[in-house]
Amino acid sequence: MKKTRRSGFTLVELLVVIAIIGILVGLLLPAVQAAREAARRMQCSNNMKQLALAVHNFADTNQGNFPMLGEAQEGGHWTAFILPYIEQNNVYEALSFGSTNWAAGAAWSNPSITSSNAVERQVAACETQFSAFRCPSSIAPEAVYDASCYSPPWFVAKRVPCNYLGVVTGIQPNDWKPSWGWGAATQATWGAGNTTKGHPELDGIFASTRHPDRARISQGGMKGAFGFEGVIDGLSNTLMIGEAEPDPNLMSIASTAENPNSGRKDHWAIGGDDFDNWEGTDWSEMGGSTAVAINFPRPTVSESDSSPEWGAYEVSFGSQHPGGAQFARGDGSVSFIAETMDAVTYSALGTRNGGEVTSVE
Repeated sequence: MKKTRRSGFTLVELLVVIAIIGILVGLLLPAVQAAREAARRMQCSNNMKQLALAVHNFADTNQGNFPMLGEAQEGGHWTAFILPYIEQNNVYEALSFGSTNWAAGAAWSNPSITSSNAVERQVAACETQFSAFRCPSSIAPEAVYDASCYSPPWFVAKRVPCNYLGVVTGIQPNDWKPSWGWGAATQATWGAGNTTKGHPELDGIFASTRHPDRARISQGGMKGAFGFEGVIDGLSNTLMIGEAEPDPNLMSIASTAENPNSGRKDHWAIGGDDFDNWEGTDWSEMGGSTAVAINFPRPTVSESDSSPEWGAYEVSFGSQHPGGAQFARGDGSVSFIAETMDAVTYSALGTRNGGEVTSVE
């Protein structure tokens, strides 16, 4: 009787095939990850383009003035002022600018944007997810239990972090209290002979008038101290909005009252209950500085009110995109800037009227 031989893989052949498949997958995975990151980076660029155009549209309807960085001693952020220009007018109409709190003594579990209570509407807006304010590559939590630096602190149960900051300065590496306002008695300096300035005195595109007129704010003005004509260095050579990644430990550190001066690297959209403590301190909630290197590392020294490392970290721009971060220029275009850019050039790009001859390219 003739025996037939069974066809199939031997164990050795099967192991070889599995090994080849593993190698191919290993070669393919980085390409897939790179493609996904490219898509996320493109979406991030689209977000920044949308925000830059919203700032321009705001200026077009406000006598050429950019939106102010925020309501000093009040709490509203520039991202709230441009809501009508990113198709979020219903949220904008629910807000009450000028002396209306952006947090509460006890956190609401489910605040309503349609509540008759103005503070509850503010808190609800702070807990609303806006895709335009978040980079798809960000690893920040979608919502954070946040406490202000009041003692006792005020709370928002699910405040939404923001990845896009207005460029406030190209020269000052911290947001410490200025020499005027409520914080004057405990002011710090940012270097030998350099008195700390408040954002109304600084040199970026986003600023505010000192202690804005509350009546004008309540009427929906929100105009900053200047507009297109104030960008002497040229719109295409001046950065307007940049990416920033909040502290990776934000989920745990945001739930306790922060230090009054150094604070923490927390970035929020719509409004915040720390920016209204003093006249414009803690502007890192919605603004950043090009005086600090992109992707400035989290300090390893102990945090203190006078720590230059923590002060710089708090106002730094950066992202989860490898090698740098994206920025929108004053003319509305968006560029990726490498973290290896020359520090002097990067600093100059953050100033609107420094007179430097430079380029984003």
